[in-house]
Amino acid sequence: MVKELVVAAALGVLNTALVMLSIAGNAGGTSFGTALQTLIFWILSLVPLFVSGLGFGLRSALISILTSVLVAAIAINSSFALAYAVISGVPVILLVRQALLWRENDGVRYWYPTDYLLMWWAGVCIGLTLLAMGLLSWDDAMRQGLIDGFDQMLTQVTEMQGVAPALTGAEFVALLPQFLGPMWGVFVLLSGCLAQGLVVRFNKNIRPTPELTKMALPKWLALAFIGATVLNILLDVTVPLLGAFVITLEILFFLQGMAVIHVVSHRWNGRSFILGAIYVATVMMLWLALLIAILGLMENWVGFRRRFAVPPRQEED
Repeated sequence: MVKELVVAAALGVLNTALVMLSIAGNAGGTSFGTALQTLIFWILSLVPLFVSGLGFGLRSALISILTSVLVAAIAINSSFALAYAVISGVPVILLVRQALLWRENDGVRYWYPTDYLLMWWAGVCIGLTLLAMGLLSWDDAMRQGLIDGFDQMLTQVTEMQGVAPALTGAEFVALLPQFLGPMWGVFVLLSGCLAQGLVVRFNKNIRPTPELTKMALPKWLALAFIGATVLNILLDVTVPLLGAFVITLEILFFLQGMAVIHVVSHRWNGRSFILGAIYVATVMMLWLALLIAILGLMENWVGFRRRFAVPPRQEED
């Protein structure tokens, strides 16, 4: 019990230390390298919280988060600590709780399905979007500060390139929530994956790693994605919540599309090289991610994985 408390508290302190490193890095300048460093530390900061939960249980995750909030309140300030608890602690607790759910049937333990877990993650993204919308509506000073900052940035871009921007600072800020929620959700997802990899590496995992290739999003979610996308295109006004919904579901169906590629690629020669090339190309060409999301959407009706499934003895984990 004492050892568990010490480990959980230490992971909470590590979390806060990484957050402080990201803040210190961001204060050092605005170059691409500094931004990348800040981004990496933000993602890594969530890993200790997930390690605590996925390796030692939900209670351990709670202790780590409480420790992190307490240290942040002392080292930074109480407002930051409270905000970080909401945008980081709550998503970690929700996802860890769902990930560790299981049922037993005939002596076989069945863990919470990957697709259900990802749908909870989608809910986290929407919740974060609502939080961002509420914060911008509530804090007029912060909203105006963002508008002034973006107006200044857009003016500089106009002077450098001689082309007037398509959006004003106010319009840009109005669009922010629909990107902030899904973007932070992606950070949470990456951190959870890294943490699960770590606890598996050291044989401390409570549950097996969820299998991406077996995720199967429901057809009603595919129809909701299509409907929301069409509505988002047809509307003349900006609706951040609808935009965030579309982006979040696009990420989900992108993952299902990658699941299709992983299953189908079992028949390919040079599979590892091809998969690596696809991942690199997706990062460099975002339109490819859209094509993979469409593939994942089509999977709900075509069933590529069922058609191209290989015999069980040939499958890889």
